[in-house]
Amino acid sequence: MAEKKNVLLVDDDPDFVEAVKVIVESGGYDVRVAFDGKEGLEMVKEKKPDLIVLDVMMPVMDGHAACAALKKNPETREIPIILLTAVADRVTTSKYSHRDMLESEAEDYMPKPVDPPELLSLIRRWLV
Repeated sequence: MAEKKNVLLVDDDPDFVEAVKVIVESGGYDVRVAFDGKEGLEMVKEKKPDLIVLDVMMPVMDGHAACAALKKNPETREIPIILLTAVADRVTTSKYSHRDMLESEAEDYMPKPVDPPELLSLIRRWLV
């Protein structure tokens, strides 16, 4: 039997994390969780995931900074990253913009709240 793919979920909202974890696990993936970008980077050092689902707006280290650090490192640059963002609803009240998403080195992004089938479809696409 093939080993399950490992997904690292990084988001600062515990309720959102629990909901998304259930969704991703229902797709047959193992899920580990971090609550900010810095903690996420530490977890990647412990065990490299097959894919990272990364929130943009977080304390300590935001998703853009974490994504940039991962893509700069030769040991982690090939890990697919899907950015999650609520920016679509808050462009005028946050420091983030749609352009940030487009300029990011992440493989993909999707708005919050997530659509479960769409999230699983994106994960499958990048874990082929």
